[in-house]
Amino acid sequence: MSSKDDLKGLAAREQASTKSETRTINARARKVENPKFIDMLERLRDGQSIRGACGCSRFPRQTLYDWMDSDPEIKELVDQAIDEGFGQIEIKLMQGASQADDTDWRAVSWMLARRFPDEYGEKKELEIKSQKSDGIPEVLAMIEQTNKLMEQKDDDD
Repeated sequence: MSSKDDLKGLAAREQASTKSETRTINARARKVENPKFIDMLERLRDGQSIRGACGCSRFPRQTLYDWMDSDPEIKELVDQAIDEGFGQIEIKLMQGASQADDTDWRAVSWMLARRFPDEYGEKKELEIKSQKSDGIPEVLAMIEQTNKLMEQKDDDD
């Protein structure tokens, strides 16, 4: 079943609810059938960020966040689309790494590291040694280590 069928099914289920919820149902159905919202979800499924998907779809990000806060089903649709997009990026990375095609895996790797730094970002460690003092030597040492890390980052970029 396609994602558009999922969205239509969701709208149909919502419209079948009791009459006391008619206003809520109609509002939710209008949201789910909104072409800009559907386009934005498709872009998320392709691996775009929320910012990029909303921008390309001309769908206001704040509206998306408001809808997600007020409707758990909308939030679930968005979360699922993001997960599918993450999977698409991982597939591209694996294809590039296996050299099954001409894809440059470094570009996809860079994208993963920036979009999902906890999972794919570079891990840097900062060593802190302390002695009883006024703290100035420790602060200077931390500043020096941070400067070195920033220089390395600039060299890498």
